[in-house]
Amino acid sequence: MPLTDAQVLARCPVFAELPDEDLHALAAVGHRVRLEAGETLFLAGEEALGLHVVVSGRVRVYVISPASGREVVLTMEHPYNAVAELVALDGGTYPASAEAAEASELLVLEQAAFQRLLRERPGVALHLLRTLGRRLRRLVGLVEAISFQEVVHRLARYLLAAGAAGTPFTLDTNGAIAAQLGTVPELVSRNLSRLHAGGAITMSGRTVTRLDVAQLEEMATSAGR
Repeated sequence: MPLTDAQVLARCPVFAELPDEDLHALAAVGHRVRLEAGETLFLAGEEALGLHVVVSGRVRVYVISPASGREVVLTMEHPYNAVAELVALDGGTYPASAEAAEASELLVLEQAAFQRLLRERPGVALHLLRTLGRRLRRLVGLVEAISFQEVVHRLARYLLAAGAAGTPFTLDTNGAIAAQLGTVPELVSRNLSRLHAGGAITMSGRTVTRLDVAQLEEMATSAGR
């Protein structure tokens, strides 16, 4: 059976462990939208629409350099993850853009009603602040990796995360991986071959069949430059 809106929110890390009363109050201000693959959810600079929670599919959040046009993927949000929750809190404009990476369904908590509910239920607001702190730490880690690590070290970290549920798993395209790592597809291809040749990973086509976790962890924590 499909999950209710309250059940979706209960599975969202932003709202997990909230009392049922709060979850149902949040669900009451929500509605669902469907996006086709490649369809835009919002663009950088647009006014906040509310808080989005992925019900199914995946949503890609990215920024584009105005000088070079290069795209960097900040995060790929999977089912039950929230999208751009900070904007829903401060009511400002989106600092990044988001689009459906595949056909997706989202639960949208409408902006004005969501902020009104936060004023009425301060416990929900405090809960959100804690989860936003964790998100900020992750983004700081991304900036640090792009600034101080070579592509092979970033790729090692990516592979560890992608293989967290075990092997085998299928890699995204080199272009998609490059966007998430702040590099170019050619360097992703070159370093995948390097890791395969060095025994850190075993690949068959685009499928990773084995990870040397110890070797990858050592690379992932190494400063490359």
